[in-house]
Amino acid sequence: MKGTNTNPISIQAAQFIKLAGLILIIFTLINYILLLFPLNLGDIEWRLNFTTQLVNQGILPILGIALMFAAYGFEDIVGVSKAQPQIGWNNLKFWVCLVSLFLGIIFLLLIPLHITSALAGSNQAIEKVNQDAVDAQKQLEERLSQQQAQITNLLKSNQRIEDFVGDVELTEDQLETFEKFKNNPAALEAQTKAIKDELTKQIEAKRLEAEQRSQLGVFKSTIKTGLGSLLLASCYLTFGWGGMRGSKPRRSR
Repeated sequence: MKGTNTNPISIQAAQFIKLAGLILIIFTLINYILLLFPLNLGDIEWRLNFTTQLVNQGILPILGIALMFAAYGFEDIVGVSKAQPQIGWNNLKFWVCLVSLFLGIIFLLLIPLHITSALAGSNQAIEKVNQDAVDAQKQLEERLSQQQAQITNLLKSNQRIEDFVGDVELTEDQLETFEKFKNNPAALEAQTKAIKDELTKQIEAKRLEAEQRSQLGVFKSTIKTGLGSLLLASCYLTFGWGGMRGSKPRRSR
């Protein structure tokens, strides 16, 4: 049984809670609209940033809607709400439930959008990594080929070797290496191949590391944003549908 005397402070508290929830909802919706601009749906990075930002801020409207329902419940407790509140276009509760249903649908649609964007971004990053590895391999082969040609040309003449040794200070090990290459030209080719194989392994290791890092980023992003969007959607749809059904007038027996 509801009391006939209502406390003005309780009524004011319910109004403040409702106002805080309404401001929180409106503030977040305005921020969501601003995130759309500049609109660039064809850009993968834009889509990823947009979906991630929406999910990261998705808890704010939930808090606002929860405050609104708490305010309605508080009003009912203190006895200032209508006995049989009917929901309609001119009822604020109707619009809160409608916004909740709308956001629930939006967050459901964000799940495939974010997953496809994350996969496309990962594929794009992997393609770039592979291309960088190919370019690095070409540069390595060209550089080693040039160095091998220069050393081979240098070893053809003792005068060239003496001029080179006179211009550049070499250690005993380097002088021994020059002598070995001069006596056995095949040793130069073998060492060049060994250096090429070692640096090629390093390039491949970096490529695999970058590829794994990209795939791990997609997995984390899919779990965090995709699962978060699913949880937010279920919460919004529950609020909206439950609020719509709960506001229907009960038939008297």
